[in-house]
Amino acid sequence: MALSTKRISGEDSVHYVPPRKKRRPAKPKMQPPLTPMIDVTFQLLLFFLLTFTFREAEGLIPGSLPRGDQGAVAEEKILERIEITVRPPGFRQPDAVIFEIRGDHRPIENAQKLLEELLKKRKYCSVDTPVVINASNAVRWEHVVDVFNQAVHAKFKKIGFAS
Repeated sequence: MALSTKRISGEDSVHYVPPRKKRRPAKPKMQPPLTPMIDVTFQLLLFFLLTFTFREAEGLIPGSLPRGDQGAVAEEKILERIEITVRPPGFRQPDAVIFEIRGDHRPIENAQKLLEELLKKRKYCSVDTPVVINASNAVRWEHVVDVFNQAVHAKFKKIGFAS
């Protein structure tokens, strides 16, 4: 029986290698198969996406309603729309302007008072109540913009101009 020898470079000595070690194959690296695992993961993901249903939370919303005698405090007519007319007071005052809210029949002299009136109207309508601005041709554009700005400050969302 012949002895197996192994020479190492740089050394003069001979090293013994047993035959059993020569026959033994190299250990393979252990790596699990990833393709089936990815397939199962995507199938589970698809299953949960298709079978999941969105529902509103069940339960009661806490709140209190007014009693019968509390509801009739100060009921006014709910406003369908607010029309603001902008007109000059006369030919002798070209810089002055008068604002009128339809249904009030009283003139408003400046933009600050207009804002106060719009805030009063805001109590009886929602933010989606349309505000229509009607201006004559003799009015300067800056006054029309003032009316628009006051309606925005009063938190109205639907503001338009009459043609």
